[in-house]
Amino acid sequence: MPIANATAIAFMDKYKDLPLSITVEGGGSGRGYAELIDGLCQIACASREPKAEEISEAQAKGVTLVLHRIAIDAICIIVNPSVTENIGGSLNLTLKQIGEIFAGKYKTWREVDSRLPNEKIVIFVREEGSGTLEVFEKFCIEPFNLTITHEAREVVSNAQMYEQVKRTKYSIGFVGLGYVFGRVSIVNVASAPGEPYYSPTPENVYSGKYPLMRYLYFVTNGWPKSGSLVDRYIDFVRSPEGQAIVERVG
Repeated sequence: MPIANATAIAFMDKYKDLPLSITVEGGGSGRGYAELIDGLCQIACASREPKAEEISEAQAKGVTLVLHRIAIDAICIIVNPSVTENIGGSLNLTLKQIGEIFAGKYKTWREVDSRLPNEKIVIFVREEGSGTLEVFEKFCIEPFNLTITHEAREVVSNAQMYEQVKRTKYSIGFVGLGYVFGRVSIVNVASAPGEPYYSPTPENVYSGKYPLMRYLYFVTNGWPKSGSLVDRYIDFVRSPEGQAIVERVG
């Protein structure tokens, strides 16, 4: 959504002479796919590929989902600073450990690491239909046959996730890289025990070293007609000028 907002404003400003209006709304990848399939929007924003049922529904309605990569993103595991204040502000976890925390295997932070507070872990997760949740589960939950605990508190956006973790002591959550603004601690992640831990820096994401990496997409019904406003807008976002905006919003 930050990419769509910023690039839409820049594109409309760049082409003031065109009869052009771009409206941007949030609601998660599931909403994006659903409304594109129902013909309610011309471009869906998605942080995951379509599910099999979404592809089937699209085919039943004569819609061909075409994905346009517009960015590389990382899912950052974030904790309230109260978790890491006694260890220098940096916490290292493997993908499996992260999954086990969200599954409720550990009740207190001290059970995860003896240096951490003997306080109950507060878990925040995204709502069903969230692309960020889907990718998080793909990396941290499904490979280890885990299920997110029913005690997890649900939030409905990356922005809300960041705010809740920032203000709730001993909490943990996950957000897209563009939503990390400080005042939370970012977890360094290893793909498996014995593997090196990496923080979600742009360099580590570009190189593929940081394991929680994903692509962000614009999705259209078929290929946009050459020269159409949709075609020109997507080309703008993928251009050096548009990609500078992508980097600026994180």
